[in-house]
Amino acid sequence: MFEGVKKALIGFSSGPDSVCLLDVLKTIYQNDIDFFLIYVNHGLRDRKVLEYEERLTAYYAHKYNCGFKIVKISIPKTKKGIEAEARERRYDVFIDYAQKISAQRVVLGHNLDDLVETFFMNLIRGSGNVGFQSIPPVRLPFVRPLINVKKIDILRYLKEKGLKFSRDMTNLDIDIRRNFIRQKIIPRLIELNPRIYETIKREIEILHDDEEFMQIAVNRAYNRCREKKKDGITLDLNRLMHYNKAIRNRVIMKAIVELKGNLTGIESKHIEGIWSLRSKLSGRILCLPEGLYAQKVYDKIFLGWKDSAIKKRTEIELEIGKEIRFGDLKVRSEIIEHFDLKKKKENCEVFDLSQVVPPLILRNRKRGDVVVIKGGKKRLKEILIEKKIASLERDDVGLLCDREGILWVMGVYRAYRAFIQKNTKKILKVEFEHIN
Repeated sequence: MFEGVKKALIGFSSGPDSVCLLDVLKTIYQNDIDFFLIYVNHGLRDRKVLEYEERLTAYYAHKYNCGFKIVKISIPKTKKGIEAEARERRYDVFIDYAQKISAQRVVLGHNLDDLVETFFMNLIRGSGNVGFQSIPPVRLPFVRPLINVKKIDILRYLKEKGLKFSRDMTNLDIDIRRNFIRQKIIPRLIELNPRIYETIKREIEILHDDEEFMQIAVNRAYNRCREKKKDGITLDLNRLMHYNKAIRNRVIMKAIVELKGNLTGIESKHIEGIWSLRSKLSGRILCLPEGLYAQKVYDKIFLGWKDSAIKKRTEIELEIGKEIRFGDLKVRSEIIEHFDLKKKKENCEVFDLSQVVPPLILRNRKRGDVVVIKGGKKRLKEILIEKKIASLERDDVGLLCDREGILWVMGVYRAYRAFIQKNTKKILKVEFEHIN
């Protein structure tokens, strides 16, 4: 946890765990490591209590010759819940300030009771094998030196050393799920098995070892099935279906972690729901926590953010002879006299200039767009579906238009007009390339 470390930030609440943690670390390392205390005031409890905890933080910083910082934050009401939102904001503060002071570690006071309670919290919520591993001792830069120590031993230690601490009275409220588990469920389990803490800890270690081995196979599968997109990630169903359920679920979870950084709010029912999209029609959407969503896109599953699905409409005039940036495309145009159609590539199209009605416009699709085909007209949406352009990508397709309508669905379909002939004198050549 501390090998080679010269500076560490302690998430200090002034409660029993953080006071014990500070005293133990200073006893072991003394002046070998520069410890810095940071107290985060969420403003969620009585003002007098919070002021007392701030004073206690300053007292211990002076007692152990540590720098300290009081950070006040506000917690908005979100779908995550107050506790989850507060935790996320608190960890953001820890990370930001650790970087600011060049601390190599963020030290937290979680103990064995926290480990067991989190195990049961995740069991009730349905978090799967990864969630059952509860709180990791080390996930850099975070380290938790007291993770194998029971709360009762921490309190005994503080009493013997005469160290004062703050008590969070909200821990007595059994309407809070964690408190109910702590006060009602775990005591009954201890009656059945007095060594329940050691048993759960041993099971977590077994799960962790199994998961480490499993992740080797998961990483191989993930690299085969995953494709990074501008707005998210796609997973190839044809490849993913060849793996067993344990691998599949972890591949989906890994994609979520890549997008949002963690699995907070994601339960086993969400993973099952994402996989169930394989049997749905293309286009079916599943809404997930925190603004994430999954969508069936032909033989793939797309994972992305709801906000990214809202596309901005763009429309610019094409100036012949100039290179133009249009979305993620570079578009070039020129007027030429000869062109060998046998050498034409998908990113290039040519038109009889005399049959083009300027101005030339580059734009995204609009509701009601149609394209001239042989013998009539066809809705642009139908063409995109036939060409298997994913619904999430249709708004990004570039359209080359003149005053008469769409000339070219770029890289997808050419309108049935303005073809070059033997007697064509001037040819409009347009080509594009993807920037990303």
